[in-house]
Amino acid sequence: MRSFLLTAVFAGMFLTPAATGQEQAQQAAPPAPTCPPGGYAKPWYGMAGDNDGQLRGYEIASPCIGKEVRDAAVAIGMGRWKPLGVKTLTTLRFQADGKIANEAGQMQDGAKVDMGINFTIPAARLSITTAKGADIRVFNDKQAWNETSPGVGLKPAPKSLPLRAPLVKLTPYGALWSVIEAEGHVKISKDAKGQTVVTGASPYDGYLVSVTLDAKSLPVAATVKAEGKTYAATFSDYSDKWESPYLFIFPSRITWTMNGKPMADLTVTAFHSNPYVIFPPPAGSQ
Repeated sequence: MRSFLLTAVFAGMFLTPAATGQEQAQQAAPPAPTCPPGGYAKPWYGMAGDNDGQLRGYEIASPCIGKEVRDAAVAIGMGRWKPLGVKTLTTLRFQADGKIANEAGQMQDGAKVDMGINFTIPAARLSITTAKGADIRVFNDKQAWNETSPGVGLKPAPKSLPLRAPLVKLTPYGALWSVIEAEGHVKISKDAKGQTVVTGASPYDGYLVSVTLDAKSLPVAATVKAEGKTYAATFSDYSDKWESPYLFIFPSRITWTMNGKPMADLTVTAFHSNPYVIFPPPAGSQ
């Protein structure tokens, strides 16, 4: 489980009634954070209004995060508010049709996929339905198990954890989370097409992730080196048809490979940003 040091920034909370406009502006602005030599800055938090008129806390982007990563977060909707936050999507769920491999590596045609992810735990549930029945794979932090239906019939599957934990990186948001958490340790390069590639490893899992950005700063590909394997993903045909345009966009088509072999070829049918997703570990587990 990840742990965080909380440092709150509440602009304007400590203003005195007699302060002038200029004095208020000076008092409201906290000192600009700087990136320390180690490349990681302590977290700072602010408050912002959501679409329901409620205040919510968010993590302000580290001063160690470079422009390329910030631009990518803004391009897909994860970058919002002022001061900028780049982790404003913490959970997602998507449905898709197509082909996907079982954990033995065998491709399954005519699959219906339903995947929920929490990037802060991290955790994921990958539900696959084919003509042969349902295959529901789950992991939560350091545990993995199977289910007969979501949240039901839990059976531990500890040997599957190395195959499931990397899956959270195979969406645009998951890939960017790793690079965001790498902060000042991100490397910037160009691929053969002249596209920008941002590469970094989250200190929480050490998986090395490279994200390729197009001319609009949208993630179009990702490579993940994890658990002795190399995963690759492509993302295309971004759309806002699933949610209001001012929320988040998601690719209409996703492909995955593992060590160069096909792992998934999916056409997205639905997407939900920041849904309520739960991943209860098996009874009696610690």
